[in-house]
Amino acid sequence: MGRISNAHLKGLSDASEVARIAAVCDTREDVVKKAADDVGARAYTDYRALLVDPEVQVVDLPLPHNLHYPMARHALESGKHVLVEKPLAPTALECKELIDLARLRSLTLGVAENTPFVSAYLAVRSLLQSGRIGQPRLIRTFISGSEVDRLTDISSWKGRRAGTVGGAILDAGPHSFYLLKWLFGEIDTVQAVANKVVDVSEVEDNAIVTGQLKSGPFFRTEYSFTAEIPWGERLEIYGSKGSIILDQLVNPPALHYRSKEDVEGVPVGAVEFQPDRVEHDPKGWKFKSIAAGVSEFARAVAGGSPAPVRAEDGLYTIKVVEAAYASVEAGGISVRV
Repeated sequence: MGRISNAHLKGLSDASEVARIAAVCDTREDVVKKAADDVGARAYTDYRALLVDPEVQVVDLPLPHNLHYPMARHALESGKHVLVEKPLAPTALECKELIDLARLRSLTLGVAENTPFVSAYLAVRSLLQSGRIGQPRLIRTFISGSEVDRLTDISSWKGRRAGTVGGAILDAGPHSFYLLKWLFGEIDTVQAVANKVVDVSEVEDNAIVTGQLKSGPFFRTEYSFTAEIPWGERLEIYGSKGSIILDQLVNPPALHYRSKEDVEGVPVGAVEFQPDRVEHDPKGWKFKSIAAGVSEFARAVAGGSPAPVRAEDGLYTIKVVEAAYASVEAGGISVRV
């Protein structure tokens, strides 16, 4: 029941027509009791007891990275459908084992990846599909904010390799790698460098991963966990007929530049509601998109449909993560995914 759990609970509550929150679990008794009271559910301090609860059919795991694989595996072995916060698991081998187990048990396994539920990204995808920017030539992403408080806290899992397994590349990279695949297709090669600003942390807090997509364009993704700025995501797409700049901290968040003479750009419209432009919501866009993804997973399970973000997509992003780390270890050489 950590920081991200409120968005997951909101998503499950929003899908109340198909799902009911039966139980919540945390090792801290006071925390889990309050959460249980808030949503009208049973409280567990031992996840193994929750997994034998016959009313529990789906398990949602917003946990530190090191717990994703063992707890997802235990939940699948207990016959539960499973939603796992990204990354699906720290290694491609573990991801594959979870996928095979879910398939063997005829269970739904999904990843809580919020990208396809972000209104700005949906609007950009619609604009790309219209062909109005032409052939993409270069794509850049930047995920930034400050994790310094948790990275310097020796009691937090965030800066401990035993808890987070990897740093900025494993934590933030899956968002960008999924976004690139969702918009442009798979990555062919990567080159990566990483740095650690917070001395007491055991993992990288800044990184750059660049490379080429199988469809041709070059890309560059950047991650900073030491930027003293509100958390945000930026996407730049430079095409043969125009460009798109998206920044969640800027108003309007997304602009379409129609040519090299267009110095002002045109606000990109939101596809869900068809207003003039994507809503500027720097404090709420991430929470809302995470909740929407959780709601859609619940509806997918109830309707017998595939997960909205499939476990195979989670495996793909970890293959890119592993290639990036291999590049870092080899001094930034190009590595094929």
